[in-house]
Amino acid sequence: MSGDNTEEPQSPGEDAIANETAPDSPVTASDVEPFAVPAPETVTTPDAAAAIEEFEVPPPPQFASAPPPDPEPVIPPASVDAGAGAATRRKRSTWTPDDTWTSESAHKQDAVPLTAAQKAESRAAASRAATARDEATRNYVSPAAGGTDGQSYRGWTVAIYGGLTVLLFAAVGFMIFLGVPG
Repeated sequence: MSGDNTEEPQSPGEDAIANETAPDSPVTASDVEPFAVPAPETVTTPDAAAAIEEFEVPPPPQFASAPPPDPEPVIPPASVDAGAGAATRRKRSTWTPDDTWTSESAHKQDAVPLTAAQKAESRAAASRAATARDEATRNYVSPAAGGTDGQSYRGWTVAIYGGLTVLLFAAVGFMIFLGVPG
């Protein structure tokens, strides 16, 4: 249903083609209203050379003088009545490099960094130690074979397989029940 037909609106469920009177002859080209197709728009490509010729570079800005330097911050002196326990402010000194630094100086670690091979050997030794700890505490009796107290899963295994067997027989019985003509 289109929104153009406002004089005789179509009721819901009514077929639009059934309302029209079917002509006795087929539709010809003269029966169709012409539709004016607009001409395609053309876009002209700008000329880059002409655009460059017309472009002017503005001159650099002129400054009267350099901007004034930032003023030093003023720190007021500590008041006398602040008490003897009050901390006094002082100006920080800037860091300067230590010209006496050597490789034996306290600023550098005395230990030489490990090589990749030494790191790998250290990790392998730690892994071997962890494996040895696990082997020492491992219980070699399988829980399925009885295991130790509190570690047997035989009862759970029997209960799960028994439940699955009951479900299987129930499903087969239900399919047989559905297949019997009643």
